[in-house]
Amino acid sequence: MLPAAAAWLFLALCVLVMELRRPLEKRGWVTLASLASVFFGFDNFFVAYAGNVFKPVEYMAAMLLMVGVISALGSLLLATFCESFRKETASCSQHASPLKLFWFLSSGAFIALAQTCGCLSFSLDEVNSGPHQAVVVANVPLVGLFFYVYSGETLSRQQLCGCFLIMSGVLYMSGFFSLSRSRPAGDEPVQFRSFLWICTSCMFYAASIITIRLAGEADLPSRPKSAAIVFSSGILGFMLLRLLLSDGSYTSVLSPDNLVWPTLNAVASMTGLFTVVASYEVPDSKAALATAVIDSNSVPMCVLNFVLLGEVPKMSKTVGMAMVLLGCSVASLRSEDGSYRVLPAYPAENAT
Repeated sequence: MLPAAAAWLFLALCVLVMELRRPLEKRGWVTLASLASVFFGFDNFFVAYAGNVFKPVEYMAAMLLMVGVISALGSLLLATFCESFRKETASCSQHASPLKLFWFLSSGAFIALAQTCGCLSFSLDEVNSGPHQAVVVANVPLVGLFFYVYSGETLSRQQLCGCFLIMSGVLYMSGFFSLSRSRPAGDEPVQFRSFLWICTSCMFYAASIITIRLAGEADLPSRPKSAAIVFSSGILGFMLLRLLLSDGSYTSVLSPDNLVWPTLNAVASMTGLFTVVASYEVPDSKAALATAVIDSNSVPMCVLNFVLLGEVPKMSKTVGMAMVLLGCSVASLRSEDGSYRVLPAYPAENAT
């Protein structure tokens, strides 16, 4: 199973490289957002499968540690052997304002906090972790509202329709609408705390998306920005889980025989974050809609379960996947409605 998963992950990486070879203005932000969803689908697949072998919290701590280590080593190798990366890093250092640098680091911190809150929710209520995880899709209206107020970014009618279909499909796949019927009696206080933690995680994820977009001006190279975000999220996430939840037994996960799991998981997670940054850099990208597409990662995860593990999806998941795919198709069509504006993710008076 693991070699097959690695092969499919490599194929997705090849598609990403082909897309990134295109000029920035010709890249498809829906394509990049969909690829980010695929990489996060791999991320969730590895986490879920490894949860059958390792303690979930210990595995997450080990995986985030690998994210930090791989991003640091990768940046060091690029800085040593790749002149273009050195030039990009120098350009970021010279032209990025202190505020932009703050956005980079804040994005990683918000991601780490979101992952920690999600783990806290899961540790309190494993039974409803699936429906609770779907609450994260609520960051779509939060992000959309922020950029509507901040920069006047709006969606066309068909984009709103696509966004609604994607969100509805994700919620339907998760079983969120049957959550109240699945609660055992007597556990309401614990379940409520778990629900509050996942809502907090949702807000941190929304904050990370907002700060990534605010730091995503096209005149700053992607690779140094992504390296800063990935490294800070990995190291800080590991430290938070180690201090709050971990008992230190993650060392078994990092043994030579088991190291391949967190390594592949870290590659998928890092590539997903890089693709998110790249999707928000496309000039006509829409923050709320891109977020909805990225949040539909339960679809590629379900496909991976079917292809690699032979798990046939239930009817609810099949219907939900169809809704998500239909929503992505509707949203990706070029709109003929001229009543909406394509604006940058920062005030128009600051645009150059």
